[in-house]
Amino acid sequence: MTVAGISNADLCLALMRADTEDEVIAVLRSAGYWDDPKAWRLFSDNDNNFSVIGNQQAEAVAAFVEKIINSVDARLVDACQRAGVDPEGAEAPATMREAVARFFEGKSHPKPDDGRIAEWLDDKATTQGRLLTVSATGYEPADGQPSLTVADQGEGQTPDAFPETFMSSQRNNKLRIPFVQGKFNMGGTGAFQFSKLQLVVSRRNPAFLNGTASERDHQWGFTIVRREPPAPGSKSSVYRYLAPVELDGQEHCGVLAFSADQWPIFPEADETVRDAYRRTSPYGSLVKLYEYTWQGTKSNVVLSGDGLLRRLDIGLPELALPVRVFECRPKYSGGPASFSTNALGLVARLDRERDRVLETGEPIGGVIALADGKQIKLRVYVFKDKDAAKNYRNARHGVVFGVNGQMHAAYSTEFFTRSRVGLGYLKDSLLVFADCSEIEGRTREDLFMNSRDRLRVNPVSRQLEEKLESFLHQEGTLRVIQNRRRQEATQERLKDDKPLGDVLQKLMRENPILSKLLLDGLTLSTPFPPTGGGRGEHEKFVGRRFPSYFRFKDRKTGEALTRVAHLDSRVRVSFETDAEDSYFVRDSEPGFWSIRRRIGDEYVDAEDWITTGPKDGVAQLWFDALPKDAVVGSQLEYLIEVADPSSVDIFQMQLVLKVAAPSDGGGGSGIRKPQANTGKDKHGANESNLAMPEIYQVDKQHWSTHDFTETSALRIVQNPEAEGPVYDFYVNVDNKYLLHSYKQRGAEADLLKQQFIYGVVLVGLALLQDHHRQPTGSQNGAEPIEKVVGKVTASVGAILVPMIQMIAGLEAGARG
Repeated sequence: MTVAGISNADLCLALMRADTEDEVIAVLRSAGYWDDPKAWRLFSDNDNNFSVIGNQQAEAVAAFVEKIINSVDARLVDACQRAGVDPEGAEAPATMREAVARFFEGKSHPKPDDGRIAEWLDDKATTQGRLLTVSATGYEPADGQPSLTVADQGEGQTPDAFPETFMSSQRNNKLRIPFVQGKFNMGGTGAFQFSKLQLVVSRRNPAFLNGTASERDHQWGFTIVRREPPAPGSKSSVYRYLAPVELDGQEHCGVLAFSADQWPIFPEADETVRDAYRRTSPYGSLVKLYEYTWQGTKSNVVLSGDGLLRRLDIGLPELALPVRVFECRPKYSGGPASFSTNALGLVARLDRERDRVLETGEPIGGVIALADGKQIKLRVYVFKDKDAAKNYRNARHGVVFGVNGQMHAAYSTEFFTRSRVGLGYLKDSLLVFADCSEIEGRTREDLFMNSRDRLRVNPVSRQLEEKLESFLHQEGTLRVIQNRRRQEATQERLKDDKPLGDVLQKLMRENPILSKLLLDGLTLSTPFPPTGGGRGEHEKFVGRRFPSYFRFKDRKTGEALTRVAHLDSRVRVSFETDAEDSYFVRDSEPGFWSIRRRIGDEYVDAEDWITTGPKDGVAQLWFDALPKDAVVGSQLEYLIEVADPSSVDIFQMQLVLKVAAPSDGGGGSGIRKPQANTGKDKHGANESNLAMPEIYQVDKQHWSTHDFTETSALRIVQNPEAEGPVYDFYVNVDNKYLLHSYKQRGAEADLLKQQFIYGVVLVGLALLQDHHRQPTGSQNGAEPIEKVVGKVTASVGAILVPMIQMIAGLEAGARG
């Protein structure tokens, strides 16, 4: 078919090589399509399609990740069919990892740790990655907005299948295929909001076409998706796609098509060649998003930091198949590694580089069980410093929730500063990956939005949030590391800054109103309390890959444990083992917990528990609350099992909890409750119990450690070892407004400095006190108090010293 002197093949290639909206419009207008309303068909044949499309991902890279997920699914389905297996049949793989193991690793009976691309050699990862690619194209002066193209040698679609696949939403195309990610059939429509136009090109794998297939079924189909503004009388935009072909006597319903045994859908890029459409493929699909709008568009997409490659690592923390990323824009230069590299996912990348970048050399592990007994496996990565962390995650992604390798939601690093977590000194060095793949059915639907970019707000998500807070607060290794980080951050200036605390204490004694308003006592906390009770500093625990024992602490193997459990208390149970620290979180042959409660004559999965460790041979099990049916005098019987894929014998332990009345102390097991030491007044607000802070001076040389700028005044960090809301105060003594005051009154520099320090400290204490007096519920979702203090004191710092001097200069009886 030829229109206006241009063949369909040439038209498709021209659209592929266009990089701006204007170029696409010019090509289609010259072909006579752009201005012909009859040539455009409603997306999903729905004149209200914006209501679905406009309610997808809120962030551009999360939306783009869906395009890659579709390509991964297409490659897995293609491999399954080429192996002669019905993707919806009983012989189909049950999981993505099993599909990778069977069809890409040749393992007919995969083990649980097979199908992990982190174990692949680089050559194999690159070979497979070149069949699933992402490329960036564009040139000046395109406002720095690149076009992004995803191409795959997957199953592909016939031209006449476009309306039911690429151009549809909310249909059950892949609902009955167990090993793919895409279930909601949104078609990656979230990306429409961030791209002006979208091109789709595809050809079905000829091996899947039977003898009745038409000539058109063997062709490459292609179309353009565009957004049209609201028509008169309509409230919303509408999406349409180019479909000018007559099919079965019906006009304007089919996409354009052309014949070609091979088509250049794959890129090549190096020092001499930058071509996103150079390598050919006999079938597959290509999706191009023109002038895609996302943060980081002016960065080389394959470099580290906040570039596209690292954002893809976060969005796809456990990729099922490698993706090869290409930078094809001519404005960038460099060596071979500057133009193409493999994206393997965050977990695989950290697994390869952990000895170099992680504090512990491996992730810290734990397990959370929700109300339905389903388990979430936690991996906590502690980076050696915040500079190392920046190459793996940004502040928006402190906690990443993943399902089948794709990020479904995230908490920012501010989560670590919450009082219920108390890891402020590790805020810039932590990354938590919560693998929620075991969560299925209604629980998954209740937990995550269909857009797969955020959690719903409901009891299920609140339970997960509270369990995660509890795990991080109780995890012993994190507390040890944080205490050491705090000591490193303060010990150099502790001696010089100690008089600041003495002066502030004296100020409070001489001003009882300030003391009453701001503090609940004048006792200075001990900066670095002892952390004894563990192994000696020079003892090194060496664990076994497969443990020879796993038992209750101070009990014989197989010996049961019976203990009292108070209704209002947490229950902590300790275990001892010779398993290595990574036993439950390693990717290869990990151990797993099974915790079941006896109900009548049967054991059912227990709910609401958390595990940490093992660490140096000790693991912990926590019940934050007893079951709702627990009553005083009753007994709760649990069967606890630990095993791994190589186990011959399963370690079994019987736990009996005798339910007792609430304890007088209310803490139970010596564990501090989340709201302990806060108190309540008759209105439900927290009483004042702030303790005297430690105060440290920060000069310009150390700004980066505290994320200070020239206008910063104060940063507060919760003291990890103190009981109650105790904070360390870091004052910027090279604040530009303070330095300006020095120039005005050079002889009084020392006095001005003291006035500034105590001024911002008092403001910070006032803000903290107001925060802790608020009802606990009113603080949920509010901006973290650490950030509030930083913002307010930065504003006050501009006028603080002149204000103090002006007020001090007022005489009795002065009038404004």
